[in-house]
Amino acid sequence: MSQYLVQRFVWMIITFFLATLLIFTIIQLSPGDFVTYIVSQTDTTGGLSSAATKLREYYGLDKPIYQQYFQWLYKILRGDFGYSFLYRKPVIEVMRSEILWTLVITILSFTFAWVVGSVIGIYSALHKYSVGDYIFTALGFLGLSSPSFFIAMVIIYILISAGTGISGGLFSEKFVAAPWSWAKFIDLLKHLWIPIVVISISNMAEVIRIMRGSLLEVLNQPYIQAARAKGLSERVVVMRHALRNAVNPLISLIGMSAPKLIAGIVQTAVVLNLPVVGPTYLVALMSQDVYLAGAYLLLTVILLLVGNFIADLALAWIDPRIRYD
Repeated sequence: MSQYLVQRFVWMIITFFLATLLIFTIIQLSPGDFVTYIVSQTDTTGGLSSAATKLREYYGLDKPIYQQYFQWLYKILRGDFGYSFLYRKPVIEVMRSEILWTLVITILSFTFAWVVGSVIGIYSALHKYSVGDYIFTALGFLGLSSPSFFIAMVIIYILISAGTGISGGLFSEKFVAAPWSWAKFIDLLKHLWIPIVVISISNMAEVIRIMRGSLLEVLNQPYIQAARAKGLSERVVVMRHALRNAVNPLISLIGMSAPKLIAGIVQTAVVLNLPVVGPTYLVALMSQDVYLAGAYLLLTVILLLVGNFIADLALAWIDPRIRYD
């Protein structure tokens, strides 16, 4: 088991370094740099002034690309994500509150999608070809094919039409700058369910399909038939024997869920006016704020790597055969 964990951890570290190289390369592919963006916003003559040259020297943008990369990587390993050219303060200060809300919404969306999706998937598998199975299957395909931002727009339209006074965000206008109180917490709950439902719908639909298909396959295995022949109740057969093996594909999905949820947040943040990573990330890309954009991409990579590592641990614990493959 320890050898298996060490191998997975080493591969995670190697993947991390390769991902940092790819992220920095992608960000640098666009023509120009942050100074070019600033000049385009202020200089109507089309030429670069001596001030622009000094800015490049000040921010280190005049150095070769490989030096900029190693400088960025060195700072990351020390816990410093660099300096945001656009906001003129450390990247971590720009991201701090947004990362907090992003993680809260991501964790709640993940939990909601997996709990509800697993329950519906189990029901559909145990009631194959029933009316409920057809309804949930149709809703699952609808959830997979509908963009998150479109679902967000539909929900907001319904809430506004119903006169609820909710038009997006995590707080009502009077509570945005107010100190924390019980009333503010209740107001948060009234708004928080919207992004959770919107962001989790696609992931929930995938969980339903995988759970249903996996459980149906396991229920047809010979050892399940043998357990039934021994007189065990259907509840014991399903919960104790079938689900333990049917859940393996879902555990493998853990590693891919976090980045997909982050992507869903980026898509819906503008529509729902959420204080998360989405809008700031888009602004960082458009203004070529290298360190800020790189930090957001790196956050997604870290979530992906940690999620896959946790999935590997869970699979090795549930199915000992995997650690010997």
